[in-house]
Amino acid sequence: MDLDSIEDKSSSIENSNHGELESESNNVDSLEVVSSGGDTMREVESVAENLTKVELDIAHYSEKLINLDVLVMHVASRGSDFEAFLVENHTQEGPMLKALQFDLLSGFLDSEVTELEKFLSALHTDIVSSRKVVSSFTQLGDTFYDIKDKLHDCEDSLKQSFEQVSGFKEQSANFQRILLASSGDEKRKDNEDVGCLENNNDRNLSAKIKTQTAEQQKSILRMLEKSLARELNLEKKLTEARETEEELKLRLQQEVFCMEQEAEDIWERLFEAENSAEILSGVSKELFGRIQMAHLSMNRLTERGGELRSKHEKLSEQNNELTEKVSEADDTWERLFEAENSAEILSGVSKELSGRIQMAQLSMNRLIEREGALRSILENFSEQNNELTEKASEAEKRAEIAEAECKKLRMSNMELTTDVIHLKSSITHATNKVEQLETQLKDSEIKRDHAVASAEASQEKQSMLDCIIKDMGNLIEDLKSKVLRAESQTESAEDKCILLSESNAELTDDINFLTSRVEHLETSLQHANEAKHETAKDIRVRTKLITDLVLQLALERERLHKQISSLMKEKKVAVRFLQRVKDPSFKLSKNNNKNGSPEKEVNDENTGSSAISYEMEGNAQNDSSKTDANAGQDDPPSEVDTSRNIDARQLKFNYVLVIVLIFLIPPLTAFILSQ
Repeated sequence: MDLDSIEDKSSSIENSNHGELESESNNVDSLEVVSSGGDTMREVESVAENLTKVELDIAHYSEKLINLDVLVMHVASRGSDFEAFLVENHTQEGPMLKALQFDLLSGFLDSEVTELEKFLSALHTDIVSSRKVVSSFTQLGDTFYDIKDKLHDCEDSLKQSFEQVSGFKEQSANFQRILLASSGDEKRKDNEDVGCLENNNDRNLSAKIKTQTAEQQKSILRMLEKSLARELNLEKKLTEARETEEELKLRLQQEVFCMEQEAEDIWERLFEAENSAEILSGVSKELFGRIQMAHLSMNRLTERGGELRSKHEKLSEQNNELTEKVSEADDTWERLFEAENSAEILSGVSKELSGRIQMAQLSMNRLIEREGALRSILENFSEQNNELTEKASEAEKRAEIAEAECKKLRMSNMELTTDVIHLKSSITHATNKVEQLETQLKDSEIKRDHAVASAEASQEKQSMLDCIIKDMGNLIEDLKSKVLRAESQTESAEDKCILLSESNAELTDDINFLTSRVEHLETSLQHANEAKHETAKDIRVRTKLITDLVLQLALERERLHKQISSLMKEKKVAVRFLQRVKDPSFKLSKNNNKNGSPEKEVNDENTGSSAISYEMEGNAQNDSSKTDANAGQDDPPSEVDTSRNIDARQLKFNYVLVIVLIFLIPPLTAFILSQ
């Protein structure tokens, strides 16, 4: 009996300890799952960053491939020029310079192609490594398929770039062959020139050169066609790459947003699940412990009540029998009294236990109500409920096993109760059980302390999870910042490319405008120089004409001065003759004779001043001499002479101004034209 009770206690304690260990292991597993999920998310984010880097590198080197295609076209044009120089019979300096330029350009192209091959091989290794990493995360779902699609796109673009690089390699090899062929052709030309001097075979050499140039021109045309097709393909690829970049940006934004929402939902669910799991595990442990303890106590109390009742009946029967045998049962009476006392004690204990059982039943009812509320909460967490139901089924099985063992113990107790000799042992057993109940109460208090400690540990775990959540939030913010930086870098690169293209277009327009302007200025300078020469010739001719006119004017002036002086003399003679004719009186003649000398002096003075006035009048004054003579009768001769002097001075000033202007016109025109 003692051994069975001890085994029951040990089994219950082991079960409770096992339940606590299982709950702790579940919490640890949940933390490991969270940490492993965080590691997977970090790896996936690193793979996504690598893919974005690869895509950006591919876009950068696609632009470089376009530039290389332009360089190939330039090298092909230089090669055609070089071949044309080789065909024509120029001096040795032109082909040598063309050969050097063609050699340098082909060497530069070969080095660029090798660098591109190395870089593309490195990108291929990165893509292969990222594919290996991504293949281990098939459980991610949509993100896995998106990353897989990105990898396929990167591989397709790499294949196309490898094809373009192989085409560039072939073209560079053709350029090297052209150089080697040109060097060989020069040697052949030297040998053939010697042979021509000996054998006079110039026609065959010209035919060979023409066939070679035609073939080379055909190859160059083919290369140009290929380069144009490649340019078209590259333009299409650029448009596709820009579209893919925009799609990738949108996808990245959507994926980041979805990942953030999913992460928030997952973390909320994880926290709720962990909190509910910890609460439910603690409550279920407490409930199962209390239920087991209540079942055990109920079974033990029922067993003890039955045993005590059977023992009481047997003792009453034995007391009836022992009353008949008083003489033989003195000692037994004392034992019976002790047994009765112990029975009374046990009955009191049983009453106390029944009260405790009622309290336990009330607590059980309350716990059942709590279980109903918790079950309503547990319906949201089916997996944990299944685990708890499994644990409950295991506990029920253990209870059934304990009940079967209790039945066996009852049978053994029924068999043992037949012996009255073991009354003391049963009483001692009852006292031991009371002590065990006290120890169980102490154990329950200890378990409660353990539950409080586990609650504190759960709080610490929650704080750890909060820290982990903060770290994940920081990681998400870092990823957002990196994505924003990458977007800003791509936008800045696009803006720079647009600005460079616009600046190049503006520069080309400015260069074209300046070249046209320079040509126009050159033509205008030529026209200005021609106009200067023509104006200089015209000025020379006009100066000659003006000098001739000035000389003629001077001669005519002298002639007119002589005519005017002769006319003045004739006029004076005519005036005197008229005065004599009109004044027959002698007095007048005397007066005229007396005043003749001063009048002559006055007239002589006036002739010098009025000579210039008669220069422009000419022969007209000959006709008006009669009218002047008639006017001389009315007016004195001094007034006529003064008016003529004024007109002559004005005419002299006008002639001087005209001559000065004529001399100033040619230098002024020359000065204006020079400006």
